[in-house]
Amino acid sequence: MGLYVKAGCVAGLLISLYALWIELQVYSHSNYLALCDLHQYISCSRVLTSSYSKGFGVIGEILGQDHILNQPNCLYGVFYYLIYLTLDTVPQSVTVTKLKFSMSLSSIAMSLYLAYILAFILVDLCLVCISSYVVNCSLFAAAFHKYNALPGEKKLI
Repeated sequence: MGLYVKAGCVAGLLISLYALWIELQVYSHSNYLALCDLHQYISCSRVLTSSYSKGFGVIGEILGQDHILNQPNCLYGVFYYLIYLTLDTVPQSVTVTKLKFSMSLSSIAMSLYLAYILAFILVDLCLVCISSYVVNCSLFAAAFHKYNALPGEKKLI
């Protein structure tokens, strides 16, 4: 399971870095066309430069567009996957297992929120975004399995 989780973290990290690359390229080159821009409604560039691509579309509204926490969502992804990968390399205590489960559960919640925005507000199909949702679901499945295997803990399913 450990190699599976590490591979998922590396995949998520690469996806997040690619998303950040796309954002930077679009902002610095107005005619940039990303590999994942296949159609008017299948455009990761459009999604990754929307108002929802920074601070999850919420932080800037609450704290201000120039606030230090109003960063690109993919930058949060980079930090998330690096922290998760680090947690996967330390001894797997009950605390670490619960922390990884909590982190993966929060990533599922954010993925559902962003998928809703993608489908119903932006009405777009972002292949990079969907790839990160798949990675998050995979990490959640592994964390769920590990959490349920903890001795003495109430089983979730």
